[in-house]
Amino acid sequence: MNLPLLFARRYLLASRKATRRRTNAVNLITWISIVVVAVVTGAMVVVLSTLNGINQLVDSIYSPFDQDLTITPARGKTLLRDSLDVEALRVAAGAEQASWVIEENVLLQCNGQQAVATLKAVEPQYLRMSGMEGHLFSGEPVLEGTQGPSALLGLGLKMDLGVPLDDGVLTPLRISAPVRGRKLSTYRRGAFEQAEVAVSGTFSINMEFDTRYVLVPLDLGAALLHYGNEASALELKLPARTDADRAAEALRAALGDRYRVRTRHQKNALMYSTNASEKWFTFVVLSFIGLIGAFNIIASLTMMMIDKQGDMRTLTALGADEGVVRRVFLFEGLLITGAGAMAGMLLGLGTCWAQQRFGLLSLSGSVVDSYPVEVLPGDLLLVAAAVAVIGLLATWLPLRALSRRFLYATAARG
Repeated sequence: MNLPLLFARRYLLASRKATRRRTNAVNLITWISIVVVAVVTGAMVVVLSTLNGINQLVDSIYSPFDQDLTITPARGKTLLRDSLDVEALRVAAGAEQASWVIEENVLLQCNGQQAVATLKAVEPQYLRMSGMEGHLFSGEPVLEGTQGPSALLGLGLKMDLGVPLDDGVLTPLRISAPVRGRKLSTYRRGAFEQAEVAVSGTFSINMEFDTRYVLVPLDLGAALLHYGNEASALELKLPARTDADRAAEALRAALGDRYRVRTRHQKNALMYSTNASEKWFTFVVLSFIGLIGAFNIIASLTMMMIDKQGDMRTLTALGADEGVVRRVFLFEGLLITGAGAMAGMLLGLGTCWAQQRFGLLSLSGSVVDSYPVEVLPGDLLLVAAAVAVIGLLATWLPLRALSRRFLYATAARG
């Protein structure tokens, strides 16, 4: 039988009513310590889960235009479409679909208005890869209409230009693109190629994409930009929960140094690293707050040492050494931390569940109705480890100093 643990558990779970004012104070401080640990633990779970949800939301916002894997040439701006075996690469990466992509800045004109945009010429399957149907604001998610090739336009660009839907004759969208190799000073108007298309639909993802992108068929983009059989990149979509880094490594091994393979996180490394840094900084700040709050444990142990001197004298008289007496209060501090951590975990998980289920905190004017929350098992383990370390430090380090003052004095009087 672990005698110190038994004493510590009885002190913590004592259900009899206190008959002395000092005992009342000890019990109150102990419960305050448990509540403080619980609140800090719950706050860690909620805040980290909220940051996970925001990161997931950002990832879902960027995913329509940044597929899981992107293959580009290691040197230069374009690559020949017949230089890669798309089907073999798709199988090697375990990808569901793949599409050639051409990206270039163009000038859009309609109704006397004009705007600079990014032309993204894609194959038909790209619309399924990006889940365009779910982002459609009006029209149809197609790149081929009754009048031939058509375009999908960001909602912001459509509003700026006033482009009507399915009108490729009276009010078409005019796309002007610079021709590679032609200098404006030499060719003047001949340095630009133009095409007029109908707009089959408009999409809305976020303000950045809505005011920047126009989607057209790959053949139209290649003809407009004089790309011929070239493309800017090959993009691949992986099945859900697939390890993108492992798939990228498989493609790098197959392609060699002539091509560059990047995941969506690598293409937007600054954004994702900033989000990760924010999460770790928040975790450190909350841990520091938890360390400050752990001073309540020191107060609780101090009061308990004073209150339980009679018990400790009895233990010493029965033959218990100083190590046994010290471990009683060490276990007491760890039990306070453990009880608070368990309560905090339940509090945090319950709050996250309520937010996911009922949307307690709403987000007005956003792409989602309420704050997104995602609980990760790794975060729970991290929070548990941090609280355990804080509890151990708040218990063990002060206990060494306090035991000299109270426990040794008790032994001397005994």
